[in-house]
Amino acid sequence: MHPPSGAAIYIKKPLYLFCKQWSLLSIFFIAIWLTGCASIPDSKQTLEELNAQTQTIEVVGAKKPLPRGKINKVLKNLSPDERIRASLAEHLRIEQAIAGNSLYADNKVTLLFNGEDTFSSMRNALESAKQHIHLEYFTFEDVDLGGITLKALLLDRLSKGVNVHIIYDAIGSISTPPELFDTLKKAGAKITVFHPVKADSITLINQRDHRKIMVVDGNVAILGGVNLSKTYQSKGSLRFFSKQKLPELNQANWRDTDIQVTGPVVANIQQVFLEHWDAAQPLDEANFFPPLSKQGEQFVRVIATPATKRKNTDSPYYLTLVAAIENAESHIVLNSAYFVPTEAQEDALVAAAERGVKISLLVPSISDSILAINVQRSHYARLLKHGVEIYEMQDQILHAKMISIDGVWSVIGSSNFDYRSAGINAEIDVVILDNQTAKNLESRFQEDLKNAKKIELQEWQKRSLWQRLKQQSARIFEDIL
Repeated sequence: MHPPSGAAIYIKKPLYLFCKQWSLLSIFFIAIWLTGCASIPDSKQTLEELNAQTQTIEVVGAKKPLPRGKINKVLKNLSPDERIRASLAEHLRIEQAIAGNSLYADNKVTLLFNGEDTFSSMRNALESAKQHIHLEYFTFEDVDLGGITLKALLLDRLSKGVNVHIIYDAIGSISTPPELFDTLKKAGAKITVFHPVKADSITLINQRDHRKIMVVDGNVAILGGVNLSKTYQSKGSLRFFSKQKLPELNQANWRDTDIQVTGPVVANIQQVFLEHWDAAQPLDEANFFPPLSKQGEQFVRVIATPATKRKNTDSPYYLTLVAAIENAESHIVLNSAYFVPTEAQEDALVAAAERGVKISLLVPSISDSILAINVQRSHYARLLKHGVEIYEMQDQILHAKMISIDGVWSVIGSSNFDYRSAGINAEIDVVILDNQTAKNLESRFQEDLKNAKKIELQEWQKRSLWQRLKQQSARIFEDIL
């Protein structure tokens, strides 16, 4: 879910927050003019510079770094296709230079589809907490975790001596009653507000914390696209500022994807959480990084994108994604809640399609952002002409962010395929090297296509002049989406 902007103007219940929201939205609009649009790196130049560097693929296991021979064996087992293996190795070398960290071996990644699966797994993890709970969310609400509310569960853990530390985004959680945070604070929770709306920090208001992270006791993490939001639990919980309600939103559920991770890489995710913590509230980190044993076979890399971009490589996920598409050999499946590609992203998709890579793109047909939908559709013609398959989900609001390439490389996280994730927001995404994970993601993708409409080029070219004008004019705003 995006922060309220020209892309998504919405209000959630309860209505008594309307006035507060409207005043903050006004400030947000002004701040966009003050802070400017997304700063997108020159991917071609940056990737050329990184490609010139000598990089040896590094993989850290539960006990020690993996030797070169074992790394090569794992990569070889990922695909019988020598071209795919060679392209993957080349990409991983560049990806490592972009991300600035190693791959972690010995992890277990469990896919969680939609809010129900995620909230169930969250409840299990939170109820098992013995030392600390870390939550960092764009939208933080008192959701139902399957028979118990988040507030009740956190209060229970606090009463048993578990430390609770929360980071929430000031704009993303604009609708959350302050009483929720006050109650948790009184019970002992420590809370950091990311870029609160204040006069002395107005220039930061357009830079939001779009991450969704939970870490429990330093040994289990859940992350992806699922907010701590009641939108996953009730239909029609989103409203636009208009006299008429949108019936599509009234009837639609939200389709999303998260992952649960155990293994050595959890320490990396824990560190990402701490990078946003308010230094004025020091934490005792003694138990934050316990020894982590082998849990599975997946190679995993964490890619954390900061909100403040000072140099080209401060958009690591964006650069990684462009590089991954450029190194694709066989096929790409991709879904994004907000598909607003930069020129480099669209060029990479077109170039991949031209060299024979099959690309299947699933995007929303209904959304909390009408403007983003129009920008999304303004890109269809060129992609369709070059053979990209485009599908629009019909029965649900697509909020998932997932890409899987060549059946070996997948990524799930909070980043959308848009300017805001590339150049404005703080994000977290996880790369997974694993055949079974890719297979499961592709299988779910095919399942989603059963309730999606395929966009055909010939039919698309017959759309009305009004639709064409509306879509093209929406591009004026694409670099703030």
